[in-house]
Amino acid sequence: MKILVFGSKGQLGKELIKKLMERNFEVVGFSHEEVDITDYPKVEEAIREIKPDIIINATAYNKVDKAEEEPEIAFQVNAFAVKNLAELANKYSSILVHFSTDYVFDGKKGAPYTTIDLPNPINTYGKSKLQGEIFVREIAKRYFLIRVSWVFGFGKTNFPLKLIELASQSKVLRVATDQINSPTYTIDSAKGIIELILKGKFGLYHVANSGYCSRYEWAEEILKNWGWEGELLPAKTEDFPSLAKRPLFTALDASKFTEETGFIMPDWRDAVKRFIKKLREVGNVS
Repeated sequence: MKILVFGSKGQLGKELIKKLMERNFEVVGFSHEEVDITDYPKVEEAIREIKPDIIINATAYNKVDKAEEEPEIAFQVNAFAVKNLAELANKYSSILVHFSTDYVFDGKKGAPYTTIDLPNPINTYGKSKLQGEIFVREIAKRYFLIRVSWVFGFGKTNFPLKLIELASQSKVLRVATDQINSPTYTIDSAKGIIELILKGKFGLYHVANSGYCSRYEWAEEILKNWGWEGELLPAKTEDFPSLAKRPLFTALDASKFTEETGFIMPDWRDAVKRFIKKLREVGNVS
């Protein structure tokens, strides 16, 4: 089975390629610099030459605040480029794997979201990602549409890495207690996604680590495992003004994914512990 990955240098794309190669799949990856996902002719050229059985789109415009200032770019990457991929997957008889986000929800449910809950995004980023979902579901004949949330792993930037950097500069940090979600460790999600692909049951799935937490609880767990001895103070989202509205409770229910694959995503605390341990071992995450 031949697999083509767009977004090969992102934290999830990089981990997917690594795990796929460990399972002896034939994998070709392109970074944003090598193939811009919005460049239709170049994307089609890559697909035509490689003839992949599976196309994985691990690219995204995920600058939540910036999307409010440049919605055209957000929609170009997160929606219209995805439409093109869905059409090209059909044209070249490929399966499409595309990633979406918890931000397609408004956060008002008060409980983890399932795959049958109706989306209602409250910011431009979420709206652009939802439009991408719609294109996949309406156009692609065979697809895995996978929502993830609070993704962290070995890449250029994510919340744990930013937090650890801030902790090295300050003895007092403030983190919001009212943002609640399900962290998603790239190593765990990559393993789970491969199991999903092997099962061949197409459709929409949530793939996040088990359980959920506030951003404050997540920070607390990260810093405890890191050995930071400063003071972590509770705050509210409104204490950190931003251009984009944030949905407050968007934890993802991954039970459908577990039922279809038999793969149980580890608890988020266990994921944090393993991530910090590996971070200390490698010393360099880029």
